Amino acid sequence: MDRAKTAREEAGRALLLESEVTANRFNLSFLAVLCILALATLGLTALGIFKIEMRFLIPSTLSAFGLFFLPIAVFFVHDVLEKKTPSILENRRFRVLVLVPTWLGVALLSVMLSFHAAIILTVPILVTAQYRGNRRMVVETTLAALILVPVSIYGAFFFGAPDRNLLKIADTERGLRFADRVELASAKRMVELFTHYVVPRLLSMLAIGVLAASVSRRNRRMLDKQLELSGERQEEMERRFAVQSHVVETLAALIETRDAGTGEHVIRTKKYVSMIASKMLEDPAFRGKLTPDDVDRIENAAPLHDVGKIVISDAILLKPAKLTPEEFEVMKTHAARGGKTIGKLFAELDDPLFLKTAEEIAVSHHERWDGKGYPDGLSGENIPLSARIMAVADVFDALVSFRVYKSSISPDLALDTMMEESGTHFDPEIMRIVEEMRYELIAASLEPMSK
Repeated sequence: MDRAKTAREEAGRALLLESEVTANRFNLSFLAVLCILALATLGLTALGIFKIEMRFLIPSTLSAFGLFFLPIAVFFVHDVLEKKTPSILENRRFRVLVLVPTWLGVALLSVMLSFHAAIILTVPILVTAQYRGNRRMVVETTLAALILVPVSIYGAFFFGAPDRNLLKIADTERGLRFADRVELASAKRMVELFTHYVVPRLLSMLAIGVLAASVSRRNRRMLDKQLELSGERQEEMERRFAVQSHVVETLAALIETRDAGTGEHVIRTKKYVSMIASKMLEDPAFRGKLTPDDVDRIENAAPLHDVGKIVISDAILLKPAKLTPEEFEVMKTHAARGGKTIGKLFAELDDPLFLKTAEEIAVSHHERWDGKGYPDGLSGENIPLSARIMAVADVFDALVSFRVYKSSISPDLALDTMMEESGTHFDPEIMRIVEEMRYELIAASLEPMSK
């Protein structure tokens, strides 16, 4: 139960992280568009299409461009140039770096470019709505936008580009002087500004805020539903894993009732397989060839590698001496028979990846890198990776274990012997990993056996 709970929590965190990354990525794209629009405004004004005083347009637009571009630059340096992991998009605090410059840039433009630019106060609301924030965050963002509406209108009146609609003047030069603007700011004019400019934009902003809140709520519900479905799927996977584990343990116990040596061998080889595969996962040579899920499947399927011995007669399986060539040929059939047995047992468990891994291990763990193994004479990388790992663990345990027909040898000598067969019996890359973890394997082989 604890394992299932932990898995569900991890799946939930993964979904939340994915949601945060998606929101950050979308908002960076949005800011990139704003950067392009800011530069386009400069170009269109230079061509005479827009009528905005350059002394107001250039500093305000370039400052806003810098603010909008700041999060993009941080992302580009962190992820693209320095290639740091994890991605900065996974950092929850990165949203602050997105939201704050967005607010500052939009507020600056709204004041400097007259009341026409007040509509862009909707941008921070829409940016905020992309995140899986709580209702409070969306409400606070909307309230901030509502407060900025009158600030931007009156700010444009006193400090922004001269606008004949706001100032009601014929002389543009007079509109550039702050003292003249103060003189024009009669009580009546301030009320008119509020009635004709502030109120309509407040209502528009409020409507957009409600829409953004609805979008945020919908996004939150969709994500919560995903979390719920993910939890249900994880529970189903845990139930399936429990059934698989029960079948594997039952088969291992059945093998042990027939041959105690084989039963102990199953336990030890599973440990070696887990150690080797985990070490391989960290090695660049196996990047893209092995995943954490693969390692789990190989470890869980390892106890089934000799399951085909169940059908081998006691006269051969329990013979207290070395097998004759004829008897060995019969013993060799356990590989192919094991694959068929696994196929029948696990076909109905609806886990094709585990079934494939278990079959590969059972059938191919006696194949050799040089193609002289059995049952199919596979060679090199044509041998499944899971079976190549199993072969190393299988032979290592066989060498260090006592058999009625042979003595055991020391783990150190066993590894030396196996290294001599690197590239003939065993995958040379796997043997390189084994050599790197030589002392770990020796220590593990000397530990008392526990189930």
